[in-house]
Amino acid sequence: MAQGTKNFTGALIIGTPIIVVVSIFALVLLFMTGGSASAACSGGVGTADPDNVPEEPVAGYSGEQLQNAALIMNAAVPLGLDRQAQVIAVMTAMGESSLRNIDFGDDVNGVTNPDGTPTCSLGLFQQQWCIGSWGTKEQVMDPTYAATQFLTRLAAVDEWTSLEPSVAAHKVQRNADPFHYEKFFDAANQVVTALAGGGGCTGTGAIQFPLSEGYNMTSGFGPRNISVPGAPSWHAAVDLQHWPNPCGDQIYSISAGTVTYKAGYQLTVKAPEGWSVSYLHMRMDQVSVDVGDTVTAGQPIALVGNEGPSSGCHLDFRINQIGSTDQAVLALPEAVSLGSPARYAGFVHPEEFYELFGMELCPPSSCERQ
Repeated sequence: MAQGTKNFTGALIIGTPIIVVVSIFALVLLFMTGGSASAACSGGVGTADPDNVPEEPVAGYSGEQLQNAALIMNAAVPLGLDRQAQVIAVMTAMGESSLRNIDFGDDVNGVTNPDGTPTCSLGLFQQQWCIGSWGTKEQVMDPTYAATQFLTRLAAVDEWTSLEPSVAAHKVQRNADPFHYEKFFDAANQVVTALAGGGGCTGTGAIQFPLSEGYNMTSGFGPRNISVPGAPSWHAAVDLQHWPNPCGDQIYSISAGTVTYKAGYQLTVKAPEGWSVSYLHMRMDQVSVDVGDTVTAGQPIALVGNEGPSSGCHLDFRINQIGSTDQAVLALPEAVSLGSPARYAGFVHPEEFYELFGMELCPPSSCERQ
């Protein structure tokens, strides 16, 4: 929906009581950003014939959906925009309407925006005609007009080409989740390639942050003093949480991968490069993926909880290098070599892992260490 904001929830502090000073940045930052985020697209911008789309489905989309994708793509040409803009626009429409020109709005159900205005969302991009800035009811139902409106605003976003595609789309649509569109990127890339020929896009963000920006790091990697029954004194993870919010904070997969474990209070995702990421302390009924599912970087996968040995709501976040085909990941010092018990073989310091991607897991601009 092309309007709205997100209110992030968080978690209670854990471990030994700590005096917390809430920084202003934790109150004002709106969403997370990742590293290596921009899409690299080749093949150039191309036009598509809406009357001559493939007969067979492309990435699960067919018929009218592909025709609408062609109209969206063509709207980028007179604006002088490139293939990346075409893919982002198609991806956004997939996330908003499944590429169907929806002719009814949420206002029929009495749903409103935070300011009380009706959410009269229509068309491919679910643009709210009643608030006056997107156009008339008839205009937002015109695929070319709607796509032009979206693309014009996308082009006005500062450095949009360097942003993770879903974040760039979010800055236009202002929906609740900045990574809502991430899961549609590959499909959009396939559709644009099928309709315009050669080329394609890669590099859509190899790694993301597990929580929205503004979190705290409340326990580090390595030996620690802790009095929580059952909690280990050698920590093969880092603990992250927002303060002072309760359980229920959204957890995001930091990379693409496959869910390999889901039990107790732990979820593990194995990346295509072989390394694995584990997320702990969630309630299983608040985990939104299952073993065998494929996930994308930035996809919501669970909610922060307080299960297992824990004294408050937080995310225990750990990375294991075993099985990695990435030699840089394999070169990181693993826990046993640093003195951990044998059961922590293969676990590496998450902050050192993030440094491999040119990122800080707890950057001073958006993370406070407790």
